[in-house]
Order: sequence, then structure tokens, then C-alpha cells
Amino acid sequence: MKQTTHEQAQAQAIVHRHVPVQTEVYDRFRRLNPPEFMGSTDPTVAEEWIKSLESIFSYLHMEDADKVTCAIFLLTKHARIWWERSRVALPAIPLTWETFKTVFYNKYFSKDIRAKKANDFLNLKQGTMSMAQYIQKFGAGVQYVPYIAQDDISKGEQFMRGFRSEI
Repeated sequence: MKQTTHEQAQAQAIVHRHVPVQTEVYDRFRRLNPPEFMGSTDPTVAEEWIKSLESIFSYLHMEDADKVTCAIFLLTKHARIWWERSRVALPAIPLTWETFKTVFYNKYFSKDIRAKKANDFLNLKQGTMSMAQYIQKFGAGVQYVPYIAQDDISKGEQFMRGFRSEI
């Protein structure tokens, strides 16, 4: 009996030590004003939400499990409903950030949409855009073609290929 009471006390101490750590991480996370995500038909909104979270996660040096927990807290409206349905279909193992992102992107930024974005980038032409507008559009699109984004020579060639003929 004495041993059982001692074991219970130890288990409670572990739980009580862990809860403040989670609360502290979440409080630090919330102080940085991360955006909520309510769902969107615009895939770039979904991608920007993930990127903004990853920036905060990196700054706070967050653990994988904390990333998932914090992201889930920020899902609202349609996204919350989608997540509640999706989570049931996932295996009952600890959910990693990469798994969460895969499930999230499958819903809000599918492979078809990413392929279209890559194709749009590869066919990008300056046309009537100013140089500043072209540079901005090029910078936004290059991320969808990692083999070009990671090679400065290829990136430069692709950039020049989109110039107006008189340039």
C-alpha cells in the first residue's frame, strides 16, 4: 500500500512538472501572435500560415510535439472541423510536425495545385509587368521549383528567360 501511494505521488509529480512546461511553451508561442487558420480555398494562404508558424517554431526552438499542439490550437471554423475529422483517420501514434503538414497540405495545398504553381513559374514572362513586379512574382514562384531555387545559375537563367525581348 505504501509503495502504491509513493508511486502515485511520483506519477503526479511528473505530471505537475510537465504541465507548466507545456503551458510555458504555449504562452511564449501565443505572445508572438501567431495567426489563426480558418481554412481557405487559396493555397497560398495555407502555405503562408505554415511558414509563419515555422518561423515562430524556429525562433522558440520548439519540440516536434509542441509544434503540432500549438498549430492545432490555431485551427478555427472550417479548418477545425476538417482537423477533427482527419485526426480520427490517422494512426494512434504520436503525430509529428511533418505528418501534420502532409495531411494539412493534402487538404489545403494539393500536389495538383503545387504542380500548377510550378508550371506557372516555369512559364512566367515579364510581359507588361514592371521589373519590380516581375522580381516579386519570380521570387514568389521560385519556391515551387526547388531544383531551380537551390541552384543560383539555373535561377538566373530562368529569371532572364522571362524578360521582355527588348531587355
